[in-house]
Amino acid sequence: MHEETHLRPPRVNGAFSMVGGPAADPEAPYVRLAAVGLVGSEDGGRWLLLHRTEPSDSWDPPGGRMERTEDLTEAVMREVAEETGLPIGVAGPCYAHLAMYKGERLLAVSMSCRSLGDPDQVRLEPGGAIGWRWVLDEEWLALAEERLTSWSKDDVRKATCAARAVWAMAVS
Repeated sequence: MHEETHLRPPRVNGAFSMVGGPAADPEAPYVRLAAVGLVGSEDGGRWLLLHRTEPSDSWDPPGGRMERTEDLTEAVMREVAEETGLPIGVAGPCYAHLAMYKGERLLAVSMSCRSLGDPDQVRLEPGGAIGWRWVLDEEWLALAEERLTSWSKDDVRKATCAARAVWAMAVS
């Protein structure tokens, strides 16, 4: 009799770790693609993070699983609009990482974005995130240090640097 198991990423000091975890298994198939909105402020100095309590308590960028008929740009625009009510401009993909979310292996592709609306007019999706804030790189890194985001400090550094570079190329 085959017993189904649900893979969960290991925890390190209370935070999820993907190093050597089930998301990093090169033999397992990827279930879905997820689009993550690295939404920068108009000046590119701050990033939009949402405070979620499910599946864990963390501050992370908006995003979610792609629908079958979407491309990455459509997916991130839909996810950010659903989760925040903000319209965004999308420059393109800037970072990708493997993740486990609600028992699914995901390839999360981060997209370099800018808010096109009033950045203080975030409207959170009912039943979704419980808070939001715009943070400087240093603040996001501090959240990573305190394990209050699912992102590692290294991922935050790489992703924010790449997001700025992709946006700069798109507008030049």
